[in-house]
Amino acid sequence: MKRIITREENKKAVVIGGSNEIGAAIVQELQSTGCPPIFILEFTKKLQQTEKKLLSNTLFLYVMQISGYVFPLLSFPYLTRVLGADKYGVVVFSNAVMSYFQMLIEFGFILSATNNCSIHRDDKTKLAHITFGVIQAKMVLVLLGAVILFFCCLLVPIFQDKKTFFALSYIGIMLSALLPDYLFRGIEQMSTITYRVLFSKLVYTGLVFLLVHNDNDYLKVPVAVIGGNLIAVLLMWYEIIRKLHIQFIHVSLKETVHYLQDSSVFFLSNVAVNMYQSLNTVVLGFQFSSASIAQYGAANTLISSGRGLFSPISNSIYPYMIVKKNYRLVKKIILILEPLICVACIGLFIFAESFVVLLCGNQYADSVPVFRAMLPLIAISLPTYLLGYPVMGALGKIKIANSSVIIASVFHLAGLFSLYFLGHLNFIALALLTFCTECIVFTIRTCCVLRELRKRF
Repeated sequence: MKRIITREENKKAVVIGGSNEIGAAIVQELQSTGCPPIFILEFTKKLQQTEKKLLSNTLFLYVMQISGYVFPLLSFPYLTRVLGADKYGVVVFSNAVMSYFQMLIEFGFILSATNNCSIHRDDKTKLAHITFGVIQAKMVLVLLGAVILFFCCLLVPIFQDKKTFFALSYIGIMLSALLPDYLFRGIEQMSTITYRVLFSKLVYTGLVFLLVHNDNDYLKVPVAVIGGNLIAVLLMWYEIIRKLHIQFIHVSLKETVHYLQDSSVFFLSNVAVNMYQSLNTVVLGFQFSSASIAQYGAANTLISSGRGLFSPISNSIYPYMIVKKNYRLVKKIILILEPLICVACIGLFIFAESFVVLLCGNQYADSVPVFRAMLPLIAISLPTYLLGYPVMGALGKIKIANSSVIIASVFHLAGLFSLYFLGHLNFIALALLTFCTECIVFTIRTCCVLRELRKRF
């Protein structure tokens, strides 16, 4: 016999479970089948806890992201002024080159290992296996990267006079390989990552002001990075061993290779992304002086900081979407935030000169036209990020998400070298080419998502 649910029980269940439309629909379905109110209340409480956890993770990611602006807001203007355009150009070029080694060592584990940790979040043994298996894989890649960097500094002229800076920078990259962010992302404990980022950035910023006083101190910039990363490693592993109680576990070579294979598709996507981000600076480094590169680098840093504002949303919602597949939530985020982003971009375009000079100094006034040309990249970033791994991952279309970046990268690579060999390579042309490349990624992902959602709903 179907049990009659009282008005009070019905009201309480819908209030708790109605915090999102999907939850409310499920609650109503349970009620229509005569499910006991105790079960419904238990379900809705868990649903509410899940949503609170998502909100908490997003807030922690934003705290982490904001710290990525607060501390550079102190160090970035300081370095541009103290080092001068010439030495700051060396820092910009080196950072672009190091991003490739960072990409090689990370190898897409932030996505593949995050997914695996999310699936096995309640199995400490499996989490330990994933953590140490990925660390071992990264150590193999660290050795490979060291060999590549050695030969680059030995054979490539533009690398030779910066080899000490590159060597110090690579030590910072090696330390970052020991940071298992994927573990904490997978188990949705973003607070740990946030705290270690805050401390490491605080140490880095403090060391910059303590060690760098003029352009002759430019080698101390990567030393500050090493100090910050070392603190991050110590804090993270204290949390893993003492709080999560994850102990060392032996991982065979065969299993280590398996982790590399599992992440290879994400690595290819990362290669493609860096192809039209860091490669721009690297190619410019072969044609322009360090002082000129500093102008491009200043504008690019500001734009990258703006685009980075959207990473916490994408990163925090990724494991949530894999489990919940709440596509309406993504739609709401885009519809609410995108108009605000466009208005902000228009304001930055109008007041670009004051904004750039304020943050970078008068000697970077030539960065203003480049900054304006890059602003459309900020406007298109949020939907591109959200439609990528969060939505397409939930739809089981990760390969298409990766393919969209690879296709766009081929286009960008062809355009970049065409500009270079035809003698038309300049900062504005490169900014426009990068925007066209991003539009290709956005278009492919949008078409795929719309097609899949029409099929399923």
